[in-house]
Order: sequence, then structure tokens, then C-alpha cells
Amino acid sequence: MARAPLNAQPSTAPAHERAGRLDWGNLRFFLELSRCGSLSRAAQRLAVDRNTVARRVAALEEELKLPLFERGPQGWTRTAAGDELAALASRIEEDVLALARHVDARDRTIAGTVRLTTATHLSAHLLVPALPSLRERHPALLLEIAADQRTFDLGRREADLALRMGRPREAGLVTRKLSDVAYGLYAARGSPPARRGAVDLAGDPFLGLDDSLASAPQERWLARVAPDRHVVFRCNSTASLHGAARIGIGVAVLPCFVAEGDDALVRLDAPEPPHHELWLLVHGDLRRTPRVRAVIEWVDALVLAARPALCGG
Repeated sequence: MARAPLNAQPSTAPAHERAGRLDWGNLRFFLELSRCGSLSRAAQRLAVDRNTVARRVAALEEELKLPLFERGPQGWTRTAAGDELAALASRIEEDVLALARHVDARDRTIAGTVRLTTATHLSAHLLVPALPSLRERHPALLLEIAADQRTFDLGRREADLALRMGRPREAGLVTRKLSDVAYGLYAARGSPPARRGAVDLAGDPFLGLDDSLASAPQERWLARVAPDRHVVFRCNSTASLHGAARIGIGVAVLPCFVAEGDDALVRLDAPEPPHHELWLLVHGDLRRTPRVRAVIEWVDALVLAARPALCGG
């Protein structure tokens, strides 16, 4: 990435002239790189390639005649000028997002795109099977599901809605608990644990979530009831644990609504894992927007219909 010289002199042109030449779109790339400290992570969050992020940030540095980052072994670190710009640009971003939410709230049509973020297993096993009812009621509505483990920032419009496992901690959002979600221990049909119908906490091979999700309730529970278990596979996806369990890799803690309908799995006689909670999140400015409201009502209806399965009944 081209670097602005450290001794670059600020432009002497009047501020209004410099602002007129400034590409405000570059600020979005600057802010994401500033927050992530990594070209790869910024590019992933912006859905572009690394070169695009580097090029747009370099263009901003050239426009401002200021070095905004220093690159080191630990990633991209803001300079003093970068710190100042980050504070200013964040305020601009908040105003732009507030304006966008205001415009959205005045749109009375049930049409256009609603972006919902959730985990892969919730998308595949809860939302997607109910899509026909949404399409039938609102054919002009486009539901876009971002099935990802990472937490999307609703305040920054990375998504309009979120369906998450566990009580949310974000401030400034409207949140509502939809249901409890029951879990159980499952193994592949025909595997030794399934044939005996019970789990051997010390002897059976186990599947688990990786270190990034070590604080998940099921991982904390397993650490308590089976501290010496033999873990043979870890990942950061419940959907992948489900796939590994059904082909006989090991025993997994899975949501009952996912595993009970799978003939390849058998629920084992074992202590019952703790229930999770399913929560809906939306920004307060958007919750009454008709297209967002329509998706919320659809989610409420499908969760109501699925509640017996969600609760393990």
C-alpha cells in the first residue's frame, strides 16, 4: 500500500475546497480497517477484496495529505491523525445511519430487502423451511439471511434483524426472548454409544465447539460434567457438529429441534444439558418499518409453531 510521507504537509487549500474534493466513500473503508486492524478482516466485513480496502485507504491518505496508519507485525495501527479522523468519521457515520433509518421508517410499502443475521443451524432448520409462507404473504419482499457465527452490528446497518442464541448484551437495540431451546446428547445410529443407548462420559469420543465459543452454555456444561472427556473434533459451527455426529465421528451436544428429526442420530440417556434462549434483535428505529415488521411477524409465527420442537417436546 502506498504510504503518505510522515512529513507530509497539510494542504493550504480552504477547508470547503478540500471537502469538495473528498471521496466520502473512502471513509467507510478507513473506519472498517481502523476497527479491525487487519486488511483481511476489514475486507471480509465489507465483502470486498484486500486490495480494494488498501486502495481506498491509500486514496483517502492522498486526499488528506496525511498518514493515517502505520503497518506493523500486529496489524494496522492508527497514527495520531488517524485517531482524530476516526473520531470525526464515526460521528459522520452515525448521522448517515440515522438518516437512513429515518428514511426507511417512512417507507410504508412491504417490499424491498430485509437482511437477517443468524447462526447456520437456525437458518437451515428453522427459517428456510418456513420461507414459503413468507413468500406467499409478501411476494415483493426479499429476505436476505446472513448465516454467520460472527456478531453483526445492527447499529451500523450490517443487518436489519438478528436471531441469536443467548441473551444479547448490545445497548440501543430492541430485544425480545422468543423461546427456550432444549439440547441433548446425540450419536450416530449404529455407533457404540447409540447401541448401548447411553453415553460414557469418560470413554466415548466427543465433539465440541472451538476456543472462540468456549463460553457457550453447552461447552461450560460439558467441562463440568465430563472434564476428562476425549474430544476428537472441534469447530465453531453447530451445523458442522451436527454433520460430524451423524457420520459417527463422536457424541455431540445438539439442539433437539435439529437432531430429533434426523433419523441418522439417536438421543442418548445422559444428564440433560442446559437450555438456551432464542432472542430477536432489531434497531428501535426500524422495528415499525413495514417490511421489517412483516419479517418480525413471520418469525414470531414460525417460532410459535416450532416451539414444541424447540423446547424438546
